[in-house]
Amino acid sequence: MREVEVAKGELAAPPSTTRIRKKIMVSAVSSQAATSNSLAAYTALNGDDSSQQSASNVPPNDSDHGPATQVSLSQHALDRLMAALKQVPDAAQQAVDALSQAGGDRFQAHMQAMDRRVELMKINTQLRMLDWREETNNSLASTIKSMQESAIKWQNTTPVPAVQLSDAEISAILKKVAPLGIDRSKIGGADTYSFGDDGKIYTFLKDGTAWVNEGGVPTSEEQKQRGYQAYQDSMLYLTTRIEYSSVSRADLIAKRDALTDQ
Repeated sequence: MREVEVAKGELAAPPSTTRIRKKIMVSAVSSQAATSNSLAAYTALNGDDSSQQSASNVPPNDSDHGPATQVSLSQHALDRLMAALKQVPDAAQQAVDALSQAGGDRFQAHMQAMDRRVELMKINTQLRMLDWREETNNSLASTIKSMQESAIKWQNTTPVPAVQLSDAEISAILKKVAPLGIDRSKIGGADTYSFGDDGKIYTFLKDGTAWVNEGGVPTSEEQKQRGYQAYQDSMLYLTTRIEYSSVSRADLIAKRDALTDQ
């Protein structure tokens, strides 16, 4: 009977094929996960980017209750990733820089053209001023030359006293010069009133008398000296009005031609 009971006990609790198979699968899966984690860690240390995966990527299994294993990317892979990410903003920045440079170049060219136009205007203005100054100097020089000739002639002329006019001669000369705009009402109202006609100088004094003398001929030695001094003073003043520019006309023309050719 005892043997039968033992046999029955053994028969009552035989080893379950399902449990044995499950244990085998658990052991196999755990061994596979450990092998995969070890391989991933090894390849990460050796820089193989294609083998770097997290253990969490293994499909879930009821028998794998251990913590998930994560493997970090190698420094080389990180550098490549960061370089790839930087290429996009770098390319955009390069495009912006190129546009800015193009705009800056156009603005610079525009400003340079404006500077050339302004410089040309200045040069042309200086050339016109040189023309005006040259004409003025020539006119002043011509006047001074004529005055010098007159002063010399005056200085070398013997004085001839003026001749007093009669009433008839006064009426005749005033009638003759009336179309010239001679104001008869002013005669006698000033110390002297003079005008010229046909090379003669007519002088009306405040006392009502009138005198005539040849133009360019002093009436006395005193008048001769006063007249000569007046010539000298006038010529000296005109001389101070002559000015010479420090700018060379040839240099201005050369600068203008150089700017025009640009």
